[in-house]
Amino acid sequence: MRQVNIFTFSLLAALSLASCSNENAMPETQLGQERNTNVPEGVTVGRFVAPPATRTTAEYDAPYLWFYWTKGDKVWLHDEDETPEYIQSIGSTIETSGQDKVAYAEFFFKYKPTKPVYPIRYTGYPTSIVDQVTITPTQNQAEPNKGEHIKGDGDCGVGSFTRRADGKYDFSLTHSASYLTFTPYFSKGFDKKVVLTQVKISADQALTGTFEIDDDGLILDTRPEADSSNTSITLTFKGGGENGFAVPKESKPEANAGIMVVAPGDYTNFSVEYSLYDQETKVSGKVVYNYGNFTLTAGKNIRLSPDLDVRYFAADQYYMWDAQPGEHYWKGAKRQPYLNGKYGDSYAKFDTDSRWYNTVEHPGKASRLMKDNLNANELMWLAYYGTPHYDPEIWTIMGHLYAGGVWLRNLDVIGMYQKKTRAEMRATSPKGVDFTAHSPYNNFGWYIYSNTSVIQHRPRPTLGYFYIPTTGFYCDGKLRRIGVRGYVWSSTPRQHGSSLVPQGFNLYVSQNEVHTGYGNRSNGEYQHKMQ
Repeated sequence: MRQVNIFTFSLLAALSLASCSNENAMPETQLGQERNTNVPEGVTVGRFVAPPATRTTAEYDAPYLWFYWTKGDKVWLHDEDETPEYIQSIGSTIETSGQDKVAYAEFFFKYKPTKPVYPIRYTGYPTSIVDQVTITPTQNQAEPNKGEHIKGDGDCGVGSFTRRADGKYDFSLTHSASYLTFTPYFSKGFDKKVVLTQVKISADQALTGTFEIDDDGLILDTRPEADSSNTSITLTFKGGGENGFAVPKESKPEANAGIMVVAPGDYTNFSVEYSLYDQETKVSGKVVYNYGNFTLTAGKNIRLSPDLDVRYFAADQYYMWDAQPGEHYWKGAKRQPYLNGKYGDSYAKFDTDSRWYNTVEHPGKASRLMKDNLNANELMWLAYYGTPHYDPEIWTIMGHLYAGGVWLRNLDVIGMYQKKTRAEMRATSPKGVDFTAHSPYNNFGWYIYSNTSVIQHRPRPTLGYFYIPTTGFYCDGKLRRIGVRGYVWSSTPRQHGSSLVPQGFNLYVSQNEVHTGYGNRSNGEYQHKMQ
């Protein structure tokens, strides 16, 4: 009967973190470790020596990614003179350690080594296959910066154990897969209810599939032909859906580091897609980066830590019509409503409040914050000839996610097509009426206009267009139509008529409409930059 031998082996392999253009492997520093003294007589013990680190599983600890053994892990010894020539470990001290993961472990084999050097390999878990490794297209991570999942997603490695002068063995291992660590953040700040649900990478070549492995590592020539099943990998956090990891204001691995196993190789059209979800507004969306040519090297980790490119709008830009600059609708309030239908009490209710609107009568015009806004005539040119394009992409305000906005051609471009100067468009509307001048009240009815010919995608390119998000408006302290309509004040007050409430001309955009009309001057509409 063969002797059962014990070998101490560690998966404490440190992978260097680097930018996309620069990767450096961590040098193996040998440090002393106490040998296990509780070993049966006649049992061979092998020792692995490696640099110390914080003891967690597949955790990013700048600038390295550390790996550790977990329950169920097994390794293979390769002896060409044996039949069969691959001998899998039959157990380890991991199972009896009382811990979920360990830096060092002793593996048991029904085998007695005699040679000075043996190849060794790790092909993931669970596996009974010694010469194949499958890198999976769907990976799941339950906790930030905890990569227990990677052993079932294609993590693998090869190495050797070498007999020392005293007859005992030391072990080493080099990872054969590649790794990506994602630590996105948003420097403007999201509410804690905004979470990262998934990260997806894509390329023209196969990122996943079954690869052959030998004593030198993965055989990349056995990469599968690229098809829709293997050219992307999706890493899902906390089950995805409405759940996920936090998105901090600065890169913090402990908050949201996601670890992905990828096949090494040179890739083209390499992209990364971050999926976000707001648990309060129920809005979801994606932020995509295309890196073009991208190289992933066996045994190395690349950290991707973008400041997520989500269009940001400041919360302090809602104003009553032509209020004083800086005297926004919620100035001085501890918190303003950020959900449709929610009410706040700290808004201006009387004309003694510095946030109150301008009471100038028509045919006067704005003289304070909105003196440079487009006038009523110019807004109508936008509605008529702005060639609106609806853009469903996400944006953020007050720390929350919303989606949707409209791109309109700017007035210079409209003037070029309509053979009008800016001065002409300012002086007269497309209907031939000057809505800024003193005129009979029934002319106001002519101002109501809706353009429902909205193209349902972003213009390509966006040159010559400007963007209005669906920021809604406040009416008597209540937020209305955010995510549905975006309102813009003109510099023109409405002449009095049947309305007993002072009003101003405005424009709103939505997914299916660009509309010119009016609103109560006490409404809080967003002060957008118009062109």
